[in-house]
Amino acid sequence: MSQAVRAIIIENNNLLLASRNKEGNQYFTLVGGRVKDQETKLQALQRKVKEETGLDIVNAQLVFIEDHPEPYSQQYIYLCHVDQHGELRVLESSEEAYLNTIGLDLHQPIWSPVNGFATLPFRTPQLKDAIVDALKSGFPSQPIKL
Repeated sequence: MSQAVRAIIIENNNLLLASRNKEGNQYFTLVGGRVKDQETKLQALQRKVKEETGLDIVNAQLVFIEDHPEPYSQQYIYLCHVDQHGELRVLESSEEAYLNTIGLDLHQPIWSPVNGFATLPFRTPQLKDAIVDALKSGFPSQPIKL
């Protein structure tokens, strides 16, 4: 089974999300993507966050693991802290920038207020519920399998 990583990044009571529009279907996901061959999960997490937002991770803690049936990936979700930064931006060299250019699958990183997250059309309901619960009661110190 392939693996993917996702980042939960919270700053100033805002949650970093990827706003997606895939063939007219608009929804939100966490920033992240597939782990490449010869790449650790942490390396993939750092790469995907940088490509999709321009941000650099300084600390990451695995908090959730989410299984999906084939052909989808097993998801490793990390609570992350990032270095000081400017505006969010998709790097021009990324796959997301290419997809944005051809208009096939639009990606836009956004800061969304934490208190409105529960009402957003989020891609995976069980992960959304876990994040909403963690925002209220704290993120787990050991990873939880969803």
